[in-house]
Order: sequence, then C-alpha cells, then structure tokens
Amino acid sequence: MNEHENFRNITQAVYVGQAVVDFQGNPLIEALPPIMSPEEAYDKLSYYPPFDEKEVLLPTHIRYHAIPRINQFFQPVMQHLDLEQRFSRLLRHGYVSRNPRLPDYNRALNGSQDIRSTASSMTLMGFSGIGKTTVIERILSIYPQVILHEYPLNLVQVVWLKLNCPHDGSLKSLCLDFFLKMDQLLGTNYYEKFGSRRNSISSMVTRMGQIARLHCIGAIVIDEIQHLLATRDNNSEKMMNFFVTLINEVGVPVLLIGTMRAKAVLQQDFRQARRGSGQGDMVWQQMKKDDDWELLIESLWEYQWIQRRTPLTEEINQTLYDESQGIVDIAVKLFALAQGRAIETGMEQITPAAIKQVAKDDLKLVQPMLKALRDGRTSELEKYADIMPMDIEEYLVLRQSKVDLRATIQKKKEVQAKKRQEKHVTHTETIMSSLIALGIDAEIAQRATTRTINEHKNSDLPTLMKSAIECAELLSQPKVKTSKHAAKVLLTIIEQAKKNKQSNYEALKQAGYIKSPMDEFAI
Repeated sequence: MNEHENFRNITQAVYVGQAVVDFQGNPLIEALPPIMSPEEAYDKLSYYPPFDEKEVLLPTHIRYHAIPRINQFFQPVMQHLDLEQRFSRLLRHGYVSRNPRLPDYNRALNGSQDIRSTASSMTLMGFSGIGKTTVIERILSIYPQVILHEYPLNLVQVVWLKLNCPHDGSLKSLCLDFFLKMDQLLGTNYYEKFGSRRNSISSMVTRMGQIARLHCIGAIVIDEIQHLLATRDNNSEKMMNFFVTLINEVGVPVLLIGTMRAKAVLQQDFRQARRGSGQGDMVWQQMKKDDDWELLIESLWEYQWIQRRTPLTEEINQTLYDESQGIVDIAVKLFALAQGRAIETGMEQITPAAIKQVAKDDLKLVQPMLKALRDGRTSELEKYADIMPMDIEEYLVLRQSKVDLRATIQKKKEVQAKKRQEKHVTHTETIMSSLIALGIDAEIAQRATTRTINEHKNSDLPTLMKSAIECAELLSQPKVKTSKHAAKVLLTIIEQAKKNKQSNYEALKQAGYIKSPMDEFAI
C-alpha cells in the first residue's frame, strides 16, 4: 500500500458552527456533515440505479444480465429515516465528553483521568432480509469515515468503524479485525504490533481501547451479533463486557445489529450498558401493506427488462406482498426472478402466477419462514432467523445453461427482428421519397412519414403509404390536395412489386417516383 492509497479516503476538516449548545466549540462535531432533516436524509439515502428503456431491445441472453442491477435499488421508508436520526444523535452525543480542545481530553488520553462518558448504545434487531445491514451502510456512507484535523489539534478522527461479529463469537477475532480495519483506513501497523500470538486477549482489548481514544472513533457498529450464540467459554459475556467498557470508560458509542435470535443475548448481557441518554432498541419486522410498501413497490416497478411491460395492478401488488410477507429483500428478489423467468420462457410478462411459481421453485429455503409469518407463529420464526433468500446472481449462474439454450433458439427470432427493423428503415425512406415525388413539401413529408410509422408500426407498406398521404394532406398549410390518381398509381405499383417479389424501392424507382441518389451528381 503506497502513501497515496493510505490517504485516499481522508477528508480535510472543515469546521461548521453548531446551533446546539452541547456541540459548540467541539471540533470533532463541527467537522461532521450538518444534521439532516428527514427530507434531506431521504434524498441522501435513496439510490435508484440507472435504467435505459433501450435495454429492453437487447438480445435475451444479454438482457438477463441487467436484472441483478435491481439489487442496488434503495428506497428509504419511515423506519430508515428514524434510524438515521438515532444514529446522528448517538454519534454526536458520544463526542460531547471528548473535546480535544479541553484539558480533560489529554489527561484521559494519557490515562491519568477517566472521562465522564456521554456515549450510549443502541441495538437494531430484525428478520433476515429486512434490510438492516443495507440501510446502516447507506447511513454510514453519508459521513466521511476519516477526518484530518491539522495544527494545533494534529489528530486523525475516525468517524465510524463497522465490524462483523466473528462466526465463532471470539473476542480475539474481533480485536484482530479491528486492528486490520484501522490499518486499512490509516496505513498504520496495529495488526502487526498488537495482533501477534504473544499478545493476550486482555492486552489486545486494552490496545483497542487506546486506539479508539487516540483516533477519536465516533461510533463502532457491530453486525451479525447473533453469532455470539455459537460461543463457548463465556465468550458472549466477555464480548458484551468489552462493549460496556468501550461505552462507559473509553466513551465510544456502540450500535449492535442482529437477527431476532440475538434478542436473548442482548437483553441478558447488554442491559448493563443501558444509559439514560441511550437511543433505545429498534425491532424491525416485516413491512405492513401501507403507504411505505406502496411507495417502495411503485418505485421498484420502473425496473422492467421484459418486452411486454407489465403495469402494476392491485392483484400483482397483493401477490408480491403475500409471497414475500413484507420482507423487502424477498420482494425485490421475487420481482427480479419473475422477470428472469418471463425472459427465459419467452412470456415477456410478469403475472401473479409467475410470481407464485418463482416463490415456490426458487425460494424453497425461506418458505418455512414465510409460512410462520403468514400463520402469525412468531415463536417459530427464531428457527429461521438466519435463513437468507438465494442470491440473484447465483440464480443466474444456475439458470445460465437454459438461458444459453434459449438464446440459440431465439437467434432466428432476433434475425427476424433485425429484418423488421431494416424493413422499418426502408419503409421510412420509401414513403418519404414517394411523398416528395407527389409534390409534397419535404418537411411535411418527413413529419407525415414519422407520425405514420410511429402510429402504425406493424402495418404493411400499402397501408402505411395510404395513411402517410392522408396525414400529409392534413399537415399541409394551406392544404395541398395530392392527386388521387397519383396516389392510386403509387399504391398499385407497391402491390405489383409485392406480387413480383421485387423491392418497393426498385419498383418506385423504375416508375420514376424515386430518383437515384447518383443522378443528383450527373453532369
């Protein structure tokens, strides 16, 4: 890692005055982005991936690869905005007692004085696939992760750090991950210095606290906290005690995220970390079929790569809700998988039956969880808390052979489509040249041709020609009546060309209605 890579993600501190008295004069808070209103947070958190309607015209096997882009779609709902507000308070209030401009800060840094912590904790629990990790990562992305404060402070502030609870629930593994992440952010060598075998867990924990103080870590987010349930030798208790130490002694706020299985651990071992200023617990269950759901699905529905664009009906909406039970991740995947199936089978349309079929065929693992949700058996849900619906990209790999076979079968259709497109272009040229030959102004001829082609896409040339002549007469100002005899002759030539298997262009050219481009340059 070179020096430039080390500092690529470091933001120079820019200090902004604060309206809240508690935040005034604290550079760690003044360097943060402004506190956002719910409307501003909505705009910042939203992400609508690019969508070009022309992609619908791509070949089947290529179009199929556009579908996973739906994974990037993010539509905030009320609970997301609530979490953003809570995290904003958690972060800022955690810095109130850690002001590097005050003498107490340096004494606490040297270990000669304990700080009176203003840090607190919060927990976020919910079903798998409800969007906990996705939304916290979007919220974190609003904040610069590392801020450089130059003279006279001379410190590097790490605003947030997100770690995953190790699968074995080991505190040592968590410490090693912490050192590694800090090294990646700052170009330091903490992992090498403090992560070797000769360092005990208690030594690592102490070093972790010192580093958190030194770099003014604003908040530590620990995801997948339910992994503590797999621990032995009181690892769960050790790790929870460590979090309590971080909050109470080091002054770093902690946000713990986990599935519903984590509830027992959090309520039992983390209760002592509760503080009066804490942001409380958030429990996210499935979405209700309310305004939030309607907004989400309506926004998502724009992303269709099928050729027969399907309007969002109440029946489809209800089917999607029933089959996903309001679990956002499953709803998005069902929408994507239904499109994949529509393309694969050649139906090119989303139907309630297709949504039900992909739910049955491709989301078998989560069916027990969804059944428990439908039946209201919440006690059963913990069994399925960690089951995740299959990955869309993985699905594409599994279905690729079928797609490739279908692409081969479709090749002939694509060739025919290409011919139709070429025919469309030829029709445009033929109609326009013929209208000009009838004495119609070139600009009106162009407008009449374009309008006719757009309104009668699948019609044959005689029908198009007749419509174009009528349209040109309507557009002519003052109206210029074309010779009915000339128009009739024109249509007769086209009909005769069809019988003789001759191109319309050649037939009209021979009859003198279309001039060869080369004749324009004859001397």
